[in-house]
Amino acid sequence: MGKVYLSHTPGGRPIALKVIRPEVASDPEFRRRFRQEVQAAERVQGLYTAPVIDSDADGPQPWLATAYVPGPSLHSAVREHGPLPLRAAARVLAGVAEALQVIHGAGVIHRDLKPSNVLLAADGPRVIDFGIARAADATSLTRTGVAAGTPAFMAPEQAMAQPVTPAADVFALGLIGVFVTAGSPPFGDGSSPAVLYRIVHEEPDLSGVPAELRELVTRCLAKAPADRPAPAEVVEMCRPLTGGTPLPAEGWLPPAVSAEIDHHAATVTSLAAQPAPPATPPASFPAAPPATPFPTPPPPAGFHATAPGTPTHVPPAGPAPQRPRRGRNALLAAVAVCAVVAGVVVGATLLGGGGDEKAGNNDAAGDATSQTPTDSEPAPEEEESGEPTEEESEAPTAEPPADPEPVVYEDLSISDYYVISLWQDPPRPVRAEAGPGYEGDLGYSGSDFILEPRLLTTDDNTLALLRRDETGSLDTCRSVTRYTDTLVIEEEAPPGSEICLTTTAGDIGLITVKDYTTEYVTIDLTVWRGAAQQTG
Repeated sequence: MGKVYLSHTPGGRPIALKVIRPEVASDPEFRRRFRQEVQAAERVQGLYTAPVIDSDADGPQPWLATAYVPGPSLHSAVREHGPLPLRAAARVLAGVAEALQVIHGAGVIHRDLKPSNVLLAADGPRVIDFGIARAADATSLTRTGVAAGTPAFMAPEQAMAQPVTPAADVFALGLIGVFVTAGSPPFGDGSSPAVLYRIVHEEPDLSGVPAELRELVTRCLAKAPADRPAPAEVVEMCRPLTGGTPLPAEGWLPPAVSAEIDHHAATVTSLAAQPAPPATPPASFPAAPPATPFPTPPPPAGFHATAPGTPTHVPPAGPAPQRPRRGRNALLAAVAVCAVVAGVVVGATLLGGGGDEKAGNNDAAGDATSQTPTDSEPAPEEEESGEPTEEESEAPTAEPPADPEPVVYEDLSISDYYVISLWQDPPRPVRAEAGPGYEGDLGYSGSDFILEPRLLTTDDNTLALLRRDETGSLDTCRSVTRYTDTLVIEEEAPPGSEICLTTTAGDIGLITVKDYTTEYVTIDLTVWRGAAQQTG
């Protein structure tokens, strides 16, 4: 639904800044619901939530700022380090249940509670993005078949498009309980329709859940909303497993996860020590992140010199095939934005004022965005004659060119901060700062600074997420027009999703997401080289 940046308030407080994508923000109904949900979310002030600090639903691009939590998501921690021990898992469930008490008490239903929306901090878990999924329900993207929410963590009533109550969040809490202890969701992986069918009609797989948590999880996963416990009851059921202490003690997480939290905190501190932004901030929120590359970050811990899945064979030296291309800096900058920090200047103006002053800023932004070049005058139309000219009647009828043969690459892994190009055979992941002579079409960011891993392309290329009722093919990729340049994997394109990529060089790729971690994404890739140029 948007891009998330690490930023700072004028006083130096770190914040997570979510900027809504233009194609979503263009929907008036989305803006109306976004405004309502954010106003409700601002009332949520709990120990285990990341509070909303400020927002703007009326500017050129709506945004939402929340307190920054220096720690990994629960999804990332389990993927990287395995299931949590029983006591730590019980503390996560108790903390999330307490957060749900506060969220529901403010009249908000989360609707998209999942491991990537639970962040792990030194003093306990934090729930983020509460209530925003309801605003996403209004978008044309959702109405055309892309579900708001994550199928593997939906309640049966959500899967059947029935009215949603707070009990849906309790079902999601039960799903989290299985994920945090067993390492995978209880209804398996696969395509969205298959997962949703199992959620509605089949029983969950609880074989990996410790016996001490089995009853709690089973009750949370009841098919009927009325049979699920209230969040307060979940807190009480967890109390014997947490030692009875109200707050997590220091070192409540495994050492590897605690070390990751320390790394997050140290990084934020070092970034805050960088030179301050200009004394006079811009008059309005920028319409997009800066388009210039950011400094290259150090490789993440455990980073491999060779990207997973990269062929070890190196082609002989010689000139590489080149095509006239544009947008290289845009993709490198986009990957860098996700891997480093964007919006430091934004942070200087984010909380600069409210009321009329904020409205004034929005007006300034609107004026700036309206100054677009005017369309040129249309050329006068030539008179058409019903009779073909001599040239037309004599010219032979050209046969349309045949479609290029597809080339398939299976289990292609792209590491964090790496990019690939469709014109390469085979596509070889190259680090984003590879320098002159290399231009990427598809990049991956699983960086610590972004809340969720994502795929990116340049502003000139296009990504298009296929609906569940669309079959990935060359014809489909030629006809689809739901363009974007960024897709959050778990939120928008979970494993099993198909994505079309069209490049300015005329190549078309069909991407199937298979698996991902914060360090790399694994995809199957089918490429039709030159296919976009043949459509006329």
